[in-house]
Amino acid sequence: MVDAMEVSSIKIETEYAGEKEYPIFTRPDGKISQCAIILGENGSGKSTLARALSTETGKTKFLNKEVNKEEEDLGSDFSNVHVFNEEYVIKNFRIYEKASLEPIILLGNVGERLDRLAEIEKNIESCGMGISSLKDDILRRVFHDDYSARMDEVCDFTIGEYIYSCIENELEGKNNIDEYIWDNDPSGYINIFEETGYTMDTYLRWVALDYSSVWSEVKEEFDDTNEMGRLAWDGESEMRVCHMELTRQLDSFREANNNYTSLGISGWLLEQRRKMAKLVSCFIYDIYPNLHTESEYGFSSAYERQKFQNLKQQRMSLEAQYKSEYENLIIYQKKYSVDSVIQYINQWLHIVFGENNICLEADYDFGYKVKVGDREISPKYLSIGEQNILSLCYFLVNLCAGENSDNFLTKDQIIVLDDPVSSFDNDNKYGVTSLLGYLCQSILSNASETKLIIMTHDLSFALNMSRMIKAIDDSKLSCWELQKDSSDVLKKSKFEDIDRYADMLRDMYDFAVPSQKSAVVPVPNDIRRIWEAFLSFELGETSIAEMGAMKKLSESFSKDEKIERFIKIFIPQLFINSDSHSKSQVMNGNLYLTPTLDGKPYEDFVKNIVCCMHIIAPRHIAWRMKKYKGEGKSVLKIVEELDNLTKDVLKSPKIVTAMSTLGETQRLHRMRHRGGRAPQRIRRQAAKRKR
Repeated sequence: MVDAMEVSSIKIETEYAGEKEYPIFTRPDGKISQCAIILGENGSGKSTLARALSTETGKTKFLNKEVNKEEEDLGSDFSNVHVFNEEYVIKNFRIYEKASLEPIILLGNVGERLDRLAEIEKNIESCGMGISSLKDDILRRVFHDDYSARMDEVCDFTIGEYIYSCIENELEGKNNIDEYIWDNDPSGYINIFEETGYTMDTYLRWVALDYSSVWSEVKEEFDDTNEMGRLAWDGESEMRVCHMELTRQLDSFREANNNYTSLGISGWLLEQRRKMAKLVSCFIYDIYPNLHTESEYGFSSAYERQKFQNLKQQRMSLEAQYKSEYENLIIYQKKYSVDSVIQYINQWLHIVFGENNICLEADYDFGYKVKVGDREISPKYLSIGEQNILSLCYFLVNLCAGENSDNFLTKDQIIVLDDPVSSFDNDNKYGVTSLLGYLCQSILSNASETKLIIMTHDLSFALNMSRMIKAIDDSKLSCWELQKDSSDVLKKSKFEDIDRYADMLRDMYDFAVPSQKSAVVPVPNDIRRIWEAFLSFELGETSIAEMGAMKKLSESFSKDEKIERFIKIFIPQLFINSDSHSKSQVMNGNLYLTPTLDGKPYEDFVKNIVCCMHIIAPRHIAWRMKKYKGEGKSVLKIVEELDNLTKDVLKSPKIVTAMSTLGETQRLHRMRHRGGRAPQRIRRQAAKRKR
């Protein structure tokens, strides 16, 4: 395994971008950190990095770089690297629907093991069906002249049931009665008794053992006497008497606890069995001579007997595999004691959710029930965030591996948490942040050899985690931003200085102002988010197309004819371009939620949004941009450019339509470069400017 405390960076060989080095644990002061927080937007490569650390492919190496020394390759041993990501949740958390009972939660690979057992059971059942089908096919061929004849009754059974028993014996290769003596094999095949007595099936199999050995005698007797009618009548009556006497003696043997020699008549019993077989043979020969003649060469073919043996062997092998898998599951459950798992998980759930909230309780069938207080709830009602929390707690339990909870986070290992607060609401996000802050006290202790990597797209979570870790030990933390469009995959970051709102404002400003024609085209969804946030900031509204607020706004500018006219024209456009959150788009077939505006109309729409914001709050855009980045332009210069833009728009306000010239459309398409991205040269310029 890799020496975790020696790792300073990670080098990954990617298929699409060559070799990349991530100096995750390096700090500006030259020291090696113990905890790294990496902030990256969706699509920036967090998942790629997590997968590279969770799967040994030979393309990932751990490096150590001491001050003023060359990098040292620490190898690619992943045995002490533990990754929590979406794949871990999918693999280790499952809601298992049990037959006729409430569902339970399966954690770890119990779900996979039960799936394998279910698959083996299915294959065993398939083999059984194959065997039954083979026997039925043979029986159907035997009664091909009159298939309904198989239902003719003989004593307490039918002709078909007896012939079926003969077929079973033949396929099993058990058709020589001399091989089976009760005294020598009381627990073998000829033991027709079960725990609750013998069944008609086992009785018929037992009697049918003599069928092949007596049929020639029966045929010879019929050939000599030529009195088939009398034999059929007397033979049927005698057969019923023999059957009753035989079953009575078998019952007495059962009462003697299967002590076959205690009554001293085991030899007589075998003679009675042979007599019964002969009488049944007489009956069959008399009534169904063709069927009896067919049995001379056997009911089944050599191919069918071989097929039966193959299916039987396959089923026996599967049954042995099932037994082994089940025993391994029991061992696994004992190794990871249910009680200890619940103890640790509930301890951490208490930190996340608080007292009298979600906890787990053991279920008898390898799973866990969910309780809230004293009330049991169905796991299917858990949110995605709550499922992720349970998976995270189970991930931590696996790190314990039976150790004391105070020590499991100090051993030599690297822990990677990829978006641990994904899909969480604010309350749950706060709880998980508190839990990780609690655990970091152990990870960052002086005795610890554990390193931690936290990757997230959530700025507030990254900021809160960095503050907590700095409070524990500022010298052991490094903070990074993943870069999409830069040769440097990681950039040192102060999360306190990041303002996503200002970033998106800058993109809109650059796109709308005439002097910035090389700017990146803002993503439509970002436009929506900015407008909703602005409405909330300035007007106390949250709807992207709040008609009432906009009407009041129009009234407040009634003394300025140009602005009033612009706002009245602008209002309908908010309904036209509601973009990715438009229910009507999906209902009308826009399943990919492509923008409703494109090309020059989209450019005009962004200008109108920027102008409307500037009219409502003339310093809003300028101050947010200036305060955030310290732009080269002064606030007054930015305001001046926005004033000029607004004057141009107010000269001739118009409703934006989807019509545009081909040239303009192609120009903006080139700028957008798939999904709102400008060409790489422009993106690099923008990245440098933002630094």
